[in-house]
Amino acid sequence: MSSARSASLLVAGVLGLVPTGGGAAYAVPATANATTTTTVVSLSTVQSVYGQAVTATASVTSSAGAPNGDVYFAVDNLNIKANLLGNGTASVVLPRLHVGSHPVVATFVQYPDPTVTSTSAPVDWVVQQVRTRVAVQVTGRRTTGPTAVRAQVDGEYGTRPSGRVRVVLHRTGTRRTVRVVVPVDATGLAVAPFGRLRRGAYRAVVTYTGDPDHLRQRRVERFRVSGT
Repeated sequence: MSSARSASLLVAGVLGLVPTGGGAAYAVPATANATTTTTVVSLSTVQSVYGQAVTATASVTSSAGAPNGDVYFAVDNLNIKANLLGNGTASVVLPRLHVGSHPVVATFVQYPDPTVTSTSAPVDWVVQQVRTRVAVQVTGRRTTGPTAVRAQVDGEYGTRPSGRVRVVLHRTGTRRTVRVVVPVDATGLAVAPFGRLRRGAYRAVVTYTGDPDHLRQRRVERFRVSGT
């Protein structure tokens, strides 16, 4: 359902209007002296990355002076109510939405006469993939125990990526290369086990392969495995 249609049905519910067969609502026609209002919606940024906070602000003007009532923000299938301030504006922080284009619409409903309404034109909010941070830790750097490469994967704005991490381990001075692919868990952690390694210097190429909301990221970690 589009944001505009969602806003239309929301207003119909607030006013108690009767929908027609096509889903639109009808009401008693306004008189010549009826109050009219205008609503305009703006965003703190129209292009953001996943997890970045974006604020929507509605500005309402009325032919009868200072407007009084509530504003309903509609984005995708979500509706958020906000009280109109004395300066004729209302603001909300939009919910976290996935990568894509999301039209945002604001509808004003006057108090105490809810038949006075106005709906803004939609503003497109474009969400893009967010950069990913990968922190690498190597555990078990002795030949007496198993070695593991731990990758903590986080979105730039505190989001939790999904998907997989690929670790390619190369022992310096040899042609030996081992590749391990492991999933990222709900905390953003991926652990690649390599068992017991021989003494020597190693180079681990750690790659988070990305998901629909998070960009691919690569880190290189060098370490040594010593004897007893």
